Amino acid sequence: MKLPVSFIFLLCTLCLSAQTNFLQTNPLAHQVLIGNYDAATYAPPAPFPANPTVLGSYIADRIRPDSLKSYLLQLTRFKNRNTGSDTLSASNGIGAARRWAHQKLESFSAANQNRLLVSFFQFDQSICNIGQHRNIIGVLPGANPAQNGVVLLEAHIDSRCESVCDTSCIAEGMEDNASGTALVLELARVMASFQFPNTIVFMITIGEEQGLYGAYAFVNYALQYGIPLRAVLNNDVIGGIVCGQTSSPPSCPGLNDIDSTSVRLFSAGNFNSTSKQLARFIKLQYQENLRPSANVPMNVRIMAPEDRTGRGGDHIPFREKGFPAMRFTSANEHGDASITPNYTDRQHSTRDILGLDTNGDLLLDSFFVDVNYLQRNASINGNAAAMIAQAVPPPPGFTAARNGSVLQVQFTPPAGSQETIRIALRSTSNDWDTVYTVIGGASAM
Repeated sequence: MKLPVSFIFLLCTLCLSAQTNFLQTNPLAHQVLIGNYDAATYAPPAPFPANPTVLGSYIADRIRPDSLKSYLLQLTRFKNRNTGSDTLSASNGIGAARRWAHQKLESFSAANQNRLLVSFFQFDQSICNIGQHRNIIGVLPGANPAQNGVVLLEAHIDSRCESVCDTSCIAEGMEDNASGTALVLELARVMASFQFPNTIVFMITIGEEQGLYGAYAFVNYALQYGIPLRAVLNNDVIGGIVCGQTSSPPSCPGLNDIDSTSVRLFSAGNFNSTSKQLARFIKLQYQENLRPSANVPMNVRIMAPEDRTGRGGDHIPFREKGFPAMRFTSANEHGDASITPNYTDRQHSTRDILGLDTNGDLLLDSFFVDVNYLQRNASINGNAAAMIAQAVPPPPGFTAARNGSVLQVQFTPPAGSQETIRIALRSTSNDWDTVYTVIGGASAM
């Protein structure tokens, strides 16, 4: 989305005061989110692989480009997914789209002993002349309610044309943001077969294009009920590979440049912020768990700003309330959403489509959203969420002190333990420069 800074501030102030009547249509989802449940009820038939590399590869290998494509094709059929669009039609508008997404999550739950708790998260707020709205969520209960940490994977499903509340245009919104919606759905399908120590929530929001309203509603709900969000992974404009004539910096080099092997990680704060640390963790986990066996290695780029210049996304409300949050975005995006008279790019227009039929056989054969690229980005997300949800505590008595050029680290491993501690060092860049592994008192780079 692109809004003037002063207007964004006004919207953010209004959404804090105007959102009311939070409701989970599935009461069990609410109980799990506040840590009030019996984990054994949601235990899978078999435990997940303990080895991080095996687990990450297991998730990545099961993410199917064909599934992602099928979700994208279905999302085109709703014509217009504007937050203010039709809620009653069985085939068109945001109502049909959110019911379809809810049904997809329910089908994934049914295939996994009904362990994924599917719910509409409902809130009251006037957006585009509609007063009540619904995010779609799937809650995967964790194995340790006492820790009650929650990892959030999210994307927005609403689309738009040039006018922010235009409900009559064709707004397929494939890059922005059917791509993120498809990614979250596919990860819910794959990861619903596991139970991680922490709870994982798969959330599809609405109201993003008008002011991040679905995200603001959920973070206010989380604060109201003390839901401890450990990390928020937002996916927005995550499947396109073609650079537009315009793009919001820092972005792509120019018209029709292609990049299907890089992804940008945006997060707020200075080098030591919790959100920057989250981005670094995601990159490290990809490099160690997935990249060594990847058929197409990805360049995971940690960006300095929280978002592109003049832009915003659903990770921002969570960061504003103190939760570690970041955004995945394609290396290339088709447009800066400026909607000027000479604007010809696809983002925020009727031109944001899946692809073209270049030979007239009524089948798409040239794609703007690359499902193989989207699959790789989904793998990075899934691996990161799985690692974060391990809820590994700090070692007892851990201290670290620098004495000149020497870093002294101390901790007390349990008796007989070969506990592994990772110590990452950074100088002035966004990346970690060196990562040490300490095992039972011995260390290796």
